[in-house]
Amino acid sequence: MKLLPVFLALLVLGANVFAADVSKILTEAQTAMIRGDLDTAKRNFQIVYELDPRNTIAIAGLRQIAVQGGKTGGAAVEKQLATVILPQVQFREATFTEALDFLKKKVTDVSGGKQTANFVVQPGVDQTAKITLSLTNIPLTEALRYLTELVSAKIEYQKYAIVIKPAGGTVTPTNAPQ
Repeated sequence: MKLLPVFLALLVLGANVFAADVSKILTEAQTAMIRGDLDTAKRNFQIVYELDPRNTIAIAGLRQIAVQGGKTGGAAVEKQLATVILPQVQFREATFTEALDFLKKKVTDVSGGKQTANFVVQPGVDQTAKITLSLTNIPLTEALRYLTELVSAKIEYQKYAIVIKPAGGTVTPTNAPQ
């Protein structure tokens, strides 16, 4: 019977240490989230969730990261592609599609196969427009901006693709009769 109070004291002490650890990990997760470090935040929220599957803060944090991951994934892609410097981009009467194919191949070549560019061109963008453009030592993101401006399109970076959309409605082909 004398062991019961000692066991209860150890149990309470263990619970307090557990609660302090969970609280510390949650604080680190929330701080990481505020800094924009979604990987660290997700890892810490996941640890808390595994220790306490009913922890509402961890559940809410994981849900928020899932939602933000879709939105901020594009910013990460854009930031990565901005580091790819193309030594020379030169088009003379190339179609928009040919220009995108060239850029796609160039990204892979320049990055040594570490990065790729996947383009999705939405309807309404004139893919047959003729492009003449000459650029040197330019980040891929800037080359894309110039290229899309020439066909009145805009770029949306997403987690797994670079989506090219009409800038303001549908685009009429440049060589179509007016």
